[in-house]
Amino acid sequence: MILFVHGWGYDAGFWDPLRDALQVPSVALDLGYFGAAKTVIPDGVTLLVGHSLGFLWLAREQTLRHLPLIGINAFPRFLEAEDYTPAIAPRVLDRMKRRLSVDPAAVLAEFWQRAGAPGPAATPQTAALAEGLDHLATWNARENLATRASSLRLIAGEEDAIVAPAMTRMAFKDLAIDWLPGGHALPQTHPAKVARLIRP
Repeated sequence: MILFVHGWGYDAGFWDPLRDALQVPSVALDLGYFGAAKTVIPDGVTLLVGHSLGFLWLAREQTLRHLPLIGINAFPRFLEAEDYTPAIAPRVLDRMKRRLSVDPAAVLAEFWQRAGAPGPAATPQTAALAEGLDHLATWNARENLATRASSLRLIAGEEDAIVAPAMTRMAFKDLAIDWLPGGHALPQTHPAKVARLIRP
């Protein structure tokens, strides 16, 4: 069974097109950005697939270290550092967080436009979204990934406006990357092509 975890600004429904294309047993967790969080990991998981921040969530989960992991539009950390560039400047997240408290709908609309796929129509949970931005600012899974015994695969978009190809190549310079035409929302915009790459 595949376990899916979505990224910031989406919910479990983000995976529906890909799950439909795969037609294999799967479950999608929900990080609670548009309703109640559902993050209990079920029994029987054999493959992990994370999108964007969802990849980081999975990479940090110690109980899942033994399972193969696929990252889509992924990164081991989001913000730039002295030994990690090109990546995202801290001011980008700072600006998003300031605006989120005033007009979350506008922040999400701008993000979805850059990502290339709309998000849920449900009411955004501003506190959870702000916490998600904090996770993007502070989480770093580079050490976890370097010591991971299970396989790691990457799928990335050639026109990703959120995680630029140069950032992906830098972050995963020692790994092969499957590149697809498209942006930051490959599971929604290119579900059949992604399915062919991850089908067990």
